[in-house]
Amino acid sequence: MTGFDLVLLLLSFVYALALSHLLSRLGALLVARDRVQFSGLLALAMLNAVTQVYIGWLAMWDFRGVESWDLYTITLFLVSSILIFLMCVAASPETPEAKPVDMEAFYRANYRLFYGLYLGLLAVYIAMTGVYLLTPTPELALQQSLGNVPFILASLLAILVPARWAQWTAGLLMFSMSTAWAVIFSHTLN
Repeated sequence: MTGFDLVLLLLSFVYALALSHLLSRLGALLVARDRVQFSGLLALAMLNAVTQVYIGWLAMWDFRGVESWDLYTITLFLVSSILIFLMCVAASPETPEAKPVDMEAFYRANYRLFYGLYLGLLAVYIAMTGVYLLTPTPELALQQSLGNVPFILASLLAILVPARWAQWTAGLLMFSMSTAWAVIFSHTLN
């Protein structure tokens, strides 16, 4: 087993926990749907959280060529997966037994936390770009660092402007840019 395999195995557990947390909360919301006040913004945040789990896992492929994994590098990858887990928590309301669930109120109470965690994730991603210098594709270091700028701007919009238009704009930008990243990335798989 290579260093890459060990790191991927560790992160896969965290990604699985993140996805299972979010999906179990979503399932509970579906079962209790008669007591749930729906929020499109929270549904979008949940979708964005799932997308980040997927992208975090997919992005590991670029690092398969790293020959030597040091503690700093492994820690960066672990911290990124923990931040993704916490994003899933920040987007997933509990469904208490026999009580109404106000998804909009949950979103309003947690959107700054959600986007703040995302900003933290982006900062870790920028720190991780130095690892690209150890791969067969070192040019990705600058490309990925600059590619994070629009995501940072969308997150700042959501954190700084509480208006619904800003929340929808930031959420839709996050989803569309993440989806575009995944589509573009899929062409690099070989």
